[in-house]
Amino acid sequence: MFAGLAGGIGLFLLGMHMLTEGLKLAAGRALEGLLERGTATPARGLGAGMTMTALVQSSTAVTVASIGFVNTGLLSLHNAMWVIFGSNVGTTLNAWLVAALGFSFKIDAFALPFVGFGAVLMLAGRTVRQRALGQALAGFGVLFLGIDVLKDTFSGFGAAMNLQDHIAPGFMGWLILVGIGTLLTVLMQASGAVIAIIITAAQGGLMSIEAACAMVIGTNIGTTSTAILSAIGATSNARRLAATHVIFNLVTGAVAIVMLPLLIGLLGLLREWFEQPATPAVMIAMFHTVFNLLGVLLMVPLARPLMRFMSGHFRSREEEIARPRYLDAPSLAVPDLALRALRLELGRTQSFAVTALTAVTRVPPDEPWIARQASALDALAPAITDYVRKLSAARLPPALVEALAHSLRALQYQESAVTAVRQACSLANTLGSPPGPALEPIALAFRQTTAALAACADAGRDEFSAVAVELRLQEAETRYQAFKEALLLEGAHARIDIRGMQDWLRLASLERRAIEQVAKAARMLAVLDGDLTPQQAADASLEPVENGSGASA
Repeated sequence: MFAGLAGGIGLFLLGMHMLTEGLKLAAGRALEGLLERGTATPARGLGAGMTMTALVQSSTAVTVASIGFVNTGLLSLHNAMWVIFGSNVGTTLNAWLVAALGFSFKIDAFALPFVGFGAVLMLAGRTVRQRALGQALAGFGVLFLGIDVLKDTFSGFGAAMNLQDHIAPGFMGWLILVGIGTLLTVLMQASGAVIAIIITAAQGGLMSIEAACAMVIGTNIGTTSTAILSAIGATSNARRLAATHVIFNLVTGAVAIVMLPLLIGLLGLLREWFEQPATPAVMIAMFHTVFNLLGVLLMVPLARPLMRFMSGHFRSREEEIARPRYLDAPSLAVPDLALRALRLELGRTQSFAVTALTAVTRVPPDEPWIARQASALDALAPAITDYVRKLSAARLPPALVEALAHSLRALQYQESAVTAVRQACSLANTLGSPPGPALEPIALAFRQTTAALAACADAGRDEFSAVAVELRLQEAETRYQAFKEALLLEGAHARIDIRGMQDWLRLASLERRAIEQVAKAARMLAVLDGDLTPQQAADASLEPVENGSGASA
């Protein structure tokens, strides 16, 4: 049992990893657009979830695939949420098949073709996209083989359990049966198999319809274990989707257990109205469908509050950093206060830019740290732009309108600086250390001056000074010109090859551009603080500076 448990979970996690990594390479923009169009509205997402689950006869497939798509950014959290809700309704078809045909879904028959075809495509594919698609398909199959191993490991345990021994009268007995259904589903990793056992037991007279329906509620709750397992190590949005799945099933289960006698009575009346015999198997299948539909109806008014609740939880450190700290709706009513809040937020984005600039001066550049700072700036910039748009909609005096323009320019300079830093980081990691001992001290002096400018351009520090930034900018320009001349001299004497010289010139030019953009942003912030006049900032930016490749005036 332990070997099966370990192997099954291992196959599941391996399959999830292969699926996610393969999708990252193979999907591209085409699949993203298809997913967005197919799930663009709640109704479409609900229908997509129901259809896909009915086709593959496994809500686990749809749940895991949805979490994988959200994890790779191919599907938004809002759209995926309705796909998950639809999958819970679609999975009820399995109960109808068991009730009507005695059908039992064979996972291996479904998964093995995916593994085989995916492996062939992964090994024999001609393009990177084809091989990545093969990896995703093989991972999809391996994932379900893991579920099959788990199911086989505990199937004997589930089938041998005498359910009648655990049936107690009243509400407490139903809660115990819900717990048993949940436990069996978690152990067997196949709600369809557990429902088949329940229907067979009820049809054979081993338990009442009420007891069987209580266990069916437990199977719905038990399927959340797969979502929880899929969210291990995933992104924040993927964890939010898994939590949404858990909350949906818990709420639906709680409502169903409270209304259990009423629902069964209504279903019995419905069967009598159709003049059909109320067999336990059909009653259980009907109950499974009705209470999942009831759960979807409950989510219609609760979806937006649930999204807001989830947005405030499972935040990564980067998301916490990227949240607007000073921009709030009440401050918009007082333009001066709003402008102050905007200046404070721009101070934070300036810190992101100068921190990234400092990180690119290290050898080798701290690429993960640069990526985090850039992601935080990218996430915060739209919120700042939207805040400016809302503020500019009010009647403002000319001075405040001009201040808003300076704020947007500062943000633009910061974004340009981070773009240049990203490009410089990628190139620096390729080039390594400067070629030749003569270039090393000159390159080091340029890097040290760049780091010094970044430190004094950080608007969040007390020592922030526009005058100090201008002095450091002039020094950085001098160091840049010295480094450039040294590179050209080394290339002219054939001490470095021409291609290498050009790459180093481009790297220096990118760093110089980042320096200039950070300095320009610092000037705009100084204007907002009243330390510089707009004319002084304009005069400083128009000072003659040689425009090298990749640099801007």
